Amino acid sequence: MSLLLNERHNFSSVYAKSYYLKSIQMLSVQPDTKPKGCAGCNRKIKDRYLLKALDKYWHEDCLKCACCDCRLGEVGSTLYTKANLILCRRDYL
Repeated sequence: MSLLLNERHNFSSVYAKSYYLKSIQMLSVQPDTKPKGCAGCNRKIKDRYLLKALDKYWHEDCLKCACCDCRLGEVGSTLYTKANLILCRRDYL
């Protein structure tokens, strides 16, 4: 019986990590491209760099952890989502 519980626990851990763990990409903006809209503030991104996460574009200052307000582009290349919140690793765990 304990083997079944362990297998179930391992499966749910792997599933949770693959579902909630997302990557962050830092991209440089090309001067000849149309500015993209920020998913955080809805303004155009005119900065030299932008972040791409969750298939959306963000100002570096707008992609933040919902709990501690840290800038996610500075703390690593991953973010987590839980209950429609964007979180850093520390607050997710």
